[in-house]
Amino acid sequence: MGRGPRKRSKLEQLEAQSRPAEQAVAEHTAGSERAADREDGASKNKVKRRRKGSNDGKGTLDDTDDEGTLSRERAGKKLSEWAENESRLQRWLDSRGALEGRILEGNGSIVRLRDFMPLEIANSALAVMEGLPEKAWDLSEHGGDDDAARHKFSSADVVDIPELAPLRAVFWKMLKSLRGEPTLPIFSCGRYGGSDFIGRHDDKAHVPFFGDENIYSRTVAAIWYLTKEWTEQDGGILLDLQAKKDCAEGKLVPMYNSLVLFEVPHWHAVTAVTASRNRYSIFGWWHQKGNRYEVPASVPRALKDTTKARKKMLVRKKAGNVAKAIATEEERENLNYI
Repeated sequence: MGRGPRKRSKLEQLEAQSRPAEQAVAEHTAGSERAADREDGASKNKVKRRRKGSNDGKGTLDDTDDEGTLSRERAGKKLSEWAENESRLQRWLDSRGALEGRILEGNGSIVRLRDFMPLEIANSALAVMEGLPEKAWDLSEHGGDDDAARHKFSSADVVDIPELAPLRAVFWKMLKSLRGEPTLPIFSCGRYGGSDFIGRHDDKAHVPFFGDENIYSRTVAAIWYLTKEWTEQDGGILLDLQAKKDCAEGKLVPMYNSLVLFEVPHWHAVTAVTASRNRYSIFGWWHQKGNRYEVPASVPRALKDTTKARKKMLVRKKAGNVAKAIATEEERENLNYI
């Protein structure tokens, strides 16, 4: 007969009894660790989704929702914090190079500067414009029955939008003078919807500031493009009508966060928008004192209105905008505008 099963020692019996408990503890610990890993991973992914790129490659965290939309209020705060940090703003402008030098080097041609503002600032400006109510936009439309350019688009004065108001000083600092004479910037938000366009024109205009006899002339024009992933097929293209024939630079497709500059007068146009979405930009001019060129009597029509009431209203409005456009009382005194 064979031997029966060997009896386990007392130690072996104790070890066998403890294994289920140890296994349960191990499984519980492993499960907790896996859950913690999943939670940590989800947290990292959430941060990653909300991490926005910046020009220095490090990125910053934005206060956005899960879809990545920057609120108008938060966008305005970012613009204000950046514009009011004098040293930070000046370092950025210095890194872009002096605009006057770029303009003069262009020798009368259109100059395009890519990635001109910090990406976070461009995103903030776009978020503000996209969040504006319809009543904030003024439709400008002219059929071209006189010397004024045919056009159709919507605009809003930068100084009338509280979240964008901090940019008024930025534009002044970008080009304080040209050829040794001080400049005065006036900028607006632009929105081009379906079929919006501007016909052939050269941007010449005389603007009275603080009085009918105090005439300023537009001398430099600028467009800061703020629509992402825009293509030639979307329309709204800037046509340089003074470029050489068949020159690639004769058609400038809006490029996000790029700045386009040219001296006035310069013949150009904007083709009709064919996209189903809006094309946004901030555009305007730096003015210099004096009547620097001849302007047809009907250009711009609003500034040539002969009614006394209309003239007074325009002078008050422009004077107010100029006062807002210059950052401090000291700057206004230095420029001798008042």
